[in-house]
Amino acid sequence: MFDLSADLQTFYDEDVRLGVDRRAKLAGHRDLNIARLKNGLDDLAEESKRPRPHPYDWKNQGGYAMHTLNQDPRDDNDYDIDVALLFERSALPEDPKNARQRVADALCKRCTNFTQEPTARTNAVTVWYAEGYHIDFAIFRTYTDEYGRENIEHASTEWKARNPLDVNNWFKTAVDTNSPAIGMLTTVKPGQLRRIVRFLKWFTRSRPSWSLPGGLIVSTLVVECYRPDFQRDDVALYNTIVALRNRLAGYTRVDNPVDGSEFTANPEILNQIKRFKTQLDMAVGKLAPLFDADCDRTKARGAWDWIFVHEFWGGKEVAKVALDETLAASVPSAYFVKIQCDLARSQGASTYKQYASGSSVLPKNLALRFTVASTNIPAPYQIVWHVDNHGDEAGDANQLTWETQPSESYEHWTSTAYKGSHRMICRIMKDGRVWAETSHIVKIAPGKWWKR
Repeated sequence: MFDLSADLQTFYDEDVRLGVDRRAKLAGHRDLNIARLKNGLDDLAEESKRPRPHPYDWKNQGGYAMHTLNQDPRDDNDYDIDVALLFERSALPEDPKNARQRVADALCKRCTNFTQEPTARTNAVTVWYAEGYHIDFAIFRTYTDEYGRENIEHASTEWKARNPLDVNNWFKTAVDTNSPAIGMLTTVKPGQLRRIVRFLKWFTRSRPSWSLPGGLIVSTLVVECYRPDFQRDDVALYNTIVALRNRLAGYTRVDNPVDGSEFTANPEILNQIKRFKTQLDMAVGKLAPLFDADCDRTKARGAWDWIFVHEFWGGKEVAKVALDETLAASVPSAYFVKIQCDLARSQGASTYKQYASGSSVLPKNLALRFTVASTNIPAPYQIVWHVDNHGDEAGDANQLTWETQPSESYEHWTSTAYKGSHRMICRIMKDGRVWAETSHIVKIAPGKWWKR
């Protein structure tokens, strides 16, 4: 196999790892929102004249805690920060839904000008930043039972026994146990398994059109299928990709490594796993030239470029959605139309924020109101709203493209339903032809089924 292990290490250090500055910035967002939560709880206490105790501690969770959180391949600041908030049992309502809602209400007191107000979902309370970041606060309560045992429970659909550090500890043990140990025969850096997880997480997010499994599921599969190599990370990565492909060809069930529950019992996750298997099939084929007798550096870098889709390897292949406005050849250039996109909690509700074309990644389940802001085309005319969706989820739903019938409506509602980059086109029709058109790009983040 052609040796590009040195290039892979450089790519990892410069473009994959989060880095000290980004990690510190995300920690700053976390700390700021914990402070907002505490102040918001004080506001609620003052309003209700009843105590609203603060969490007595918090713990990092997810990729941030596991040190597998990567730079965003698309530079959209789509970073997910998971934090566990620990409360005394007496500090929270007995109903887990009400416990989550109290935290959401407290954050709403101090969080303004956000893409979406803090939202209590099934397994967490989410704060969405306009820049693309989002923070998921999982709510836990602790108490000592009548037998003197310490209990930790998570506020989900019900209070479920769960330690917020279990996943972190599982992964750290896996890295320490399975990565090549330091010794005379080992030339790779310590913690190879963690690097392989980060490379595969990058691969799953390398195309905005793909809807593949999230970080915990990818980490679970990589730990199961990891094939270490004592001398080269590129060999370990290739062999792990092949093992992953073979494993998913045999069976697609994936279980939580901590509590044994089945991730793939959710149909959405099962579809993501099936798509992952398809893309791994492609990856194995694209990396085949690495074993050719005439493989050289250029061919090898081209093979890895298909995996990572990054200019470090020789040019991006990410499918791009055109941002330019296109006018029909017969339309005089003097005519124009401008549109505006506003966000709302639900269709028909009051809008709360304007969304500039392609400006940030939006969460799912937001309502979008498109309106004609201005045009210089003389009336009468008609308006057609045309949508070009992009990605696996829209394709599965048979919603890649559609348009309205010509009408006089200056307004059209839709929603953030499918992950990817999507385009709304507004066309002004007059005398049976297009006189002007313009487009507006909407970027939508993947949904997190376990946090809804």
